[in-house]
Amino acid sequence: MASAGRPAFALVRINIAQWSTDLDHRQLGRAIQEQGPVAVSHLLAGYPSLGSISVFDREFTIRYAWQATDRGGGQRIYVASDEPIQMASPEFLKFADPEPLTFLELRVDRNGDGIGKLSDAVRLSVDDSRNVIELRDFDRRPVDLLMVRDELHLYD
Repeated sequence: MASAGRPAFALVRINIAQWSTDLDHRQLGRAIQEQGPVAVSHLLAGYPSLGSISVFDREFTIRYAWQATDRGGGQRIYVASDEPIQMASPEFLKFADPEPLTFLELRVDRNGDGIGKLSDAVRLSVDDSRNVIELRDFDRRPVDLLMVRDELHLYD
């Protein structure tokens, strides 16, 4: 993690036990396009647990998980929770208003190294041509997760 608002580095573990169904993916995309962010959070709350995000001894439930392969062999992984994902250390949480960061996009190269960025539902867009729900203006947003490593590549 890196940000002036997030001065402490923490190990963030993302465990995806299963991927979202195509039906859930399409429903979420339609909710983003037609109904807006409030509908997205309500819809996510009804989805089953697909895994977890652990940071600073807190655990957040993953309700949506999707992946797409890049041309160069890398992956883009999209994860959403129905609750705000707090990346600040516990001692700073009492001073901060919780941001509604519920969506995480990871970009991992073919070697398993990458970065991640967080967003609220307002900044999401649907790209039907690539069949993904992603962060709008990914390249212009600050990096939230550094040194992302796919554990499947640890022993390559």
